[in-house]
Amino acid sequence: MVDHEDGSTEPGVIMADSVIEIAATAIVVALCLAVDIALDSIGIKTPYLPFLPGVVAGTVIAGFGGALWATLLSALGLWFFFLTSEGSGLPGICDFAHLCVFIGIALFTAWVIDGLRRSNAELVRDNVVLGCKISTLLHRVRAP
Repeated sequence: MVDHEDGSTEPGVIMADSVIEIAATAIVVALCLAVDIALDSIGIKTPYLPFLPGVVAGTVIAGFGGALWATLLSALGLWFFFLTSEGSGLPGICDFAHLCVFIGIALFTAWVIDGLRRSNAELVRDNVVLGCKISTLLHRVRAP
């Protein structure tokens, strides 16, 4: 993001950053899908677990918005590749309930991680301000 002297930012740059973050999140979810398909092909049936790191990565990359995209893409990947019955396009009621639980857990996890990211950013800002204040005090103490 490019900051100007008047405090504004360029909308085009913000949009480009957002597109890059969403694309990176989509790539991570696609990798999770590939891992899930590979595990399924060797007989390991854990369709939900490989997508949780994708949601965490989406949160780290793009904040809670990225987590929403990662959760949506993960749910769609689960729906189309693992949960649909032969030819019907709709999962069974138990699979749908499991998918809802997955979405709830993914969003809760993303909310916690995003909160930690925001708290960490605030602490960094506060540490910079504190460092400036300490520097000013030390300069005043040393000045004659």
